Amino acid sequence: MKTLAQAAKAFVSCTVALSLIACGSAVQPAAAPPTEAETSGNKQVMPIDDEMPLQMVTDGMATEYNAMPEGYYSEEPTFNTEEYSSIDEQGFISTASRPLSTISADVDTASYANLRRMLRNGYAVAKPSKDVEQGQNEDALEYYSYNSITPGAVRIEEMLNYFDYSYAQPKGKDGFGITAQVGPCPWNKDTDLLVLGFATAKEDESVAKKGSNLVFLIDVSGSMDDPDKLPLLQSSFAQLVKTLGDNDRVSIVTYANGEEVVLDGAKGSDSQTIMRAIRSLSANGATNGEAGLKMAYDLAEKNRIEGGVNRIVMASDGDLNVGMSSESDLEAYVDSKRETGIYLSVLGFGAGNYKDNKMETIADHGNGSYHYIDCEEEAERVLGERLTANLVPFANDVKMQIEFNPTAIKGYRLIGYENRAMADEDFKNDEKDAGEVGPQSQFTVAYEIVRTDSKMEVSAPDLKYETKGDSSASPDEWLTAKLRYMPMQGNEAKEQEISLGKTDWKEDPGSDWRFAASVCEFGMLLRDSEFKGSTTYDSIRKLVGKTDDAKRTEFLELVNLAEKN
Repeated sequence: MKTLAQAAKAFVSCTVALSLIACGSAVQPAAAPPTEAETSGNKQVMPIDDEMPLQMVTDGMATEYNAMPEGYYSEEPTFNTEEYSSIDEQGFISTASRPLSTISADVDTASYANLRRMLRNGYAVAKPSKDVEQGQNEDALEYYSYNSITPGAVRIEEMLNYFDYSYAQPKGKDGFGITAQVGPCPWNKDTDLLVLGFATAKEDESVAKKGSNLVFLIDVSGSMDDPDKLPLLQSSFAQLVKTLGDNDRVSIVTYANGEEVVLDGAKGSDSQTIMRAIRSLSANGATNGEAGLKMAYDLAEKNRIEGGVNRIVMASDGDLNVGMSSESDLEAYVDSKRETGIYLSVLGFGAGNYKDNKMETIADHGNGSYHYIDCEEEAERVLGERLTANLVPFANDVKMQIEFNPTAIKGYRLIGYENRAMADEDFKNDEKDAGEVGPQSQFTVAYEIVRTDSKMEVSAPDLKYETKGDSSASPDEWLTAKLRYMPMQGNEAKEQEISLGKTDWKEDPGSDWRFAASVCEFGMLLRDSEFKGSTTYDSIRKLVGKTDDAKRTEFLELVNLAEKN
């Protein structure tokens, strides 16, 4: 009879194998959630068909996994300790009391790929309780039932940013092209939906010619010994190696109980040496991320390329359990290293014990992007197709600020970006850190807005010293959106802006606007948002309509799968 730990690992392996087979192809059926009859008290039964044959092919080698026993019991499902930061969804804000909305740019895509994994495989996750968040009891976890999604896993901005849109390209000396579209909100008849799209120019050729100094910080602890973790990372690396050349340098640092330099500044063109080092890795031991981070920064400094790209890429499941492991400690350490000019990006792997909260914290404070790798196709997208956009810096401290005209707009609600909000006065403060954006990248921002002639009421505080605003402002001009950023070449911040008004409103702004609206609707359904209004799975499909885009087709598959679950 297998032990509980063995059974749990077998369950994760089974769901992982399905994920690796399913990604990029037809959705495979997930194991059915336990019925009420199969759940007793705190004990949960996970029935698995022991006739189920599963295989995973990685780097040309097939590995066969044993099926689960007919069922097993657990006081607490030890394999489902995934953690996500809580999200306080933003409600409507009165323009009269606060006409400005300021956020940091975000090009992360991790949430979408992670949700895809969840929807395809079935899952059970845990979140920290209030006691954990207050540092009172690290073991207090609130468990979610099988096949439910914690709202913290649903970051709508990362879902929006996963897809490509036909946004305007930069012109002249502009670093960004800005697209603004507004039309009737699909889920609320009393509001409108504003979608802003930002697209960057191509990379600076001088940076590309000088090359990249890449230090891969790889978690080889025992928790990485699952097929969707270290083995997937190893097979994924081949996508990266294809893109490197003589001017690039690759180093590899591993961490478990201790840290080790596996590769020190190898030429990017020496693919055999790089892949040999990657294939030699095996998982075992605890997870001392602190020691690994310190060594990675030291190695990045040693091999620094002046004027080129200097970046650490951390690959892990985020389950840090030795040394510096709390979100606050990780945030403080990475913040202290940001001024060195060495960027830190994160690649997330795995299921069951995944710590999304820690991975997002590291990326956000390391001036880097955060992506989740759930299959080889996603690895090819992140490390191959979009390598330049994800690893080469184009602009730092990218911020966006919208000023709404109170004579035209009664209220507004930012959709997503809950953890990217900034103080309005920090928009022009170039000492305040904000998002990093790579070349040929896009990010999307959506607002639900309430016009002054709408029947919808937006509560506003009673102000003794109320500011009436500029009475000369025309009600035909609704808002002005400003973008501020620090270009890689130069030490002065630049600004761009675009204004939008009554004449820009359209009954149907176009297919990109409709698709962005559908992604917003899907995110609101998954997190059961109080603002989802009339949203249904049918309304999402209707907004997307017919499409020959592979990623949007996959999106519809996930919508259908979510409805069945």
